[in-house]
Amino acid sequence: MSEIVKVQLPLTSNDPRKLALVYAKGRKNMVQQPLDAITRKLMGADFKAFFEAEYQPARGTWLIGERVGHQDW
Repeated sequence: MSEIVKVQLPLTSNDPRKLALVYAKGRKNMVQQPLDAITRKLMGADFKAFFEAEYQPARGTWLIGERVGHQDW
C-alpha cells in the first residue's frame, strides 16, 4: 500500500553512505536508507521533500516513487 513519506537529508554528515531519513506520518516505519539517483534528482537542492512510497518490510526500506507537494507534518 502506497503512503506519503518525508525524506530528509542530513545538513552535515561525515558518513560516506549519505543516508536519508525516511518515514511516514506519525514517524511510522522510520528508517535510514540510501537514495537512488532518481530520488536525489527529484529532491534537487531541497534537504526535505515528500514522496509517494511503499514500505518493504522484508528489506526494512521504502521504495520511493513520485515527489508530491509539501505536507503539514
